[in-house]
Amino acid sequence: MVYIWHRYYKTLSKGRELLMKTTFRRRLIPSLLALSVAVPSATALMPTPSSAAPDIGINQAQLDIVLKYAREAIELLNSLSPEEKNRLRQMRDEVRTKPLNWWRDQIFKNPQAVEKMKAKGLTPEEASAMLRDMLALMYTPEDTITALLAFKKNHYHTWTKIFGTEFKQEDLLDLAKMLERQILADLVLSHMLNIDKPLDDMISDAIARMMQHGKFQKLGIKLAEVGITTTDVLEIRKRLMREFDQNNEVRDIFISAFARKNTDIIVQPGKLAPGKEKQVTLKVEFPSHFTIRSGVEWISSNPEVATIDKQGKLHAHKPGTTTISVKIKGVFIGKKDVTVEPDKGNKPDKEDEKNK
Repeated sequence: MVYIWHRYYKTLSKGRELLMKTTFRRRLIPSLLALSVAVPSATALMPTPSSAAPDIGINQAQLDIVLKYAREAIELLNSLSPEEKNRLRQMRDEVRTKPLNWWRDQIFKNPQAVEKMKAKGLTPEEASAMLRDMLALMYTPEDTITALLAFKKNHYHTWTKIFGTEFKQEDLLDLAKMLERQILADLVLSHMLNIDKPLDDMISDAIARMMQHGKFQKLGIKLAEVGITTTDVLEIRKRLMREFDQNNEVRDIFISAFARKNTDIIVQPGKLAPGKEKQVTLKVEFPSHFTIRSGVEWISSNPEVATIDKQGKLHAHKPGTTTISVKIKGVFIGKKDVTVEPDKGNKPDKEDEKNK
């Protein structure tokens, strides 16, 4: 057992080093306060250049960063189904209807935090309103530029009183990118090493690691100055998830969306006819290039046409089409349609000949 954990952490560390060197073509842009509960609207992160006004604390360089990351997130947001977008809107409405004193209770469990916040010239209500309004933005799947600019105008001074200039709102984008890489790397590596660790624990571990390194350490330091520790952050996240996302629907929606953009289901080449078999693998682009066959949950939507076993072996039964889906730790990762063609005789398929 000790050896297994040693191997896991050794491999995990190596995976994190690989992540620092890997450039992703697509990035997920969640906000810090979502802490992997959800992702902010891509369009909400896209104010126009004309909005660069000093009274809301945005300069042109910061806008350029936001625009760059936002464009990369649009594709991910658009990939959500209408049902998934409706789930986000439902959560946004739930967030907005919670009274301010409820939000205060979620943040300030420690009376010392209230006093430290007041010493910064802030009331707990101001900090609570900032959290509430930011969460509402996160769960908005349509154009919310006006709402985002209103948020920055209403809460910019609250933000700067807590974080000063050491940690800007724009730094959350970098934190979010690295956080998602850490979470998904842990998910893949734990699967490959057969470590049975709940997904939510992986998320908490990734958050804790991120707040202990580099410029993200400044975030933890500034929060500690107002009496909110990393442990408190993790507990706040859990309380919000229990209230708004009890079944982890929103969490899984965005992990799934990110995974779909960075994975692909590969079916062994060649014609698939009744009585034949093909190997199916999951190609993963992070933390490096992996191919996964077993240990994941393979599903065939039409088992009369074809079934797929635990090792990813596809067994064709009759002509037709089935959708092959794959899950890791219960999270939907991707799907691909597979067609079983009628058997036109015993003439071998060219691809089958190559694979022999």
